[in-house]
Amino acid sequence: MNATGTRYVNMIREIWSIDMPNHGESAVLNRAYLEDRQERGRKEGWDGKCTTMDFTSYLNAFLSIPQLQGHRVVGIAHSGSSTPWTNVFTLLKPRTHPHPFALLFIEPVLMFPGMSSTDPRVAHSNANMRGSLVKRDKWSNRAEAKRWLLGIQGSGPEDRRHQRKDINISGGAKEKESQSPNVGSGHGKSIKNGKARGKTLWSKWDSRVLDLFVEHALEDVCQPTPLLPGSANSTATTVKSRSCVRSMNRKEEESSLYAHSQHTIEPEHLAHMCAALGLGGGGVHIMWAESEEYISQSSRDGILEAASHRVVSDRVVPGSGHLVPQETPRELAETLYDVLVGHVAVAAGVTMRASL
Repeated sequence: MNATGTRYVNMIREIWSIDMPNHGESAVLNRAYLEDRQERGRKEGWDGKCTTMDFTSYLNAFLSIPQLQGHRVVGIAHSGSSTPWTNVFTLLKPRTHPHPFALLFIEPVLMFPGMSSTDPRVAHSNANMRGSLVKRDKWSNRAEAKRWLLGIQGSGPEDRRHQRKDINISGGAKEKESQSPNVGSGHGKSIKNGKARGKTLWSKWDSRVLDLFVEHALEDVCQPTPLLPGSANSTATTVKSRSCVRSMNRKEEESSLYAHSQHTIEPEHLAHMCAALGLGGGGVHIMWAESEEYISQSSRDGILEAASHRVVSDRVVPGSGHLVPQETPRELAETLYDVLVGHVAVAAGVTMRASL
């Protein structure tokens, strides 16, 4: 449906969402394997954690499934997910499938050999590696988790125990906040249920996205807790159970994926992919955040130059920070629509027909 409310049909056949093996529900299903892999890695001298190349192989296997044969696949990737899509096209040979037909990159964190340590992408990668290891990832229930994510302080002893003077709950360096609260926008401080809303990473998210995250990105766990010595009927093996919720993605698995080496590609690979998809498909399209905090204008120019300026279109999603899908989902949807209708469908020879 476009901005005027006209609905178009015969364009999208189906939508697939792909988790990394250590993210989301995939992490729950793969938990035993992931733990075994890490144990083997420690014994063999490597960390055993998933890498972007692991996801590249996983993505390539998905693109080879029979259900996709004879269809045009349009890949949509955000941030670090752009790296595996690039690797699939350029590193895995021979390719066993003709996909993708087109690629839509949202704030792609693509890095190149020899980048300066002062580049915002490198600086943020290092900060995220450290921050993800110290941030809280366990709460008594989902309501407490949501309060913490929003920066609502004073929820209970657990909140106070996890506060640190040098780290805010977004995992980055603590920022000075304005003393005058702003209500409603979710940026900066606001008032919710009579409590101050802090300036956190998650407080900038669309409220619907945050609710979905709290519901589906956390898992219920039941942990045995030994009784204190001297408790009634206590023995060495007596335990009680305590239920809580925690992130499906373990902190140590998340941290390693932020390393800039995980997202470093050769410039000529990016140029080759853009040229190939531009000639035989719908091309590569990039959607940037309005904020340049994570990927500066000079970094964007560097990515476009590395692509030999063969990116078919690039544009800015209004009002967005780096986490475009979480912060501005509607604006992103409208931008994706414009690219799919204005470029990809045309390249595919799809005739757009408005529904009655």
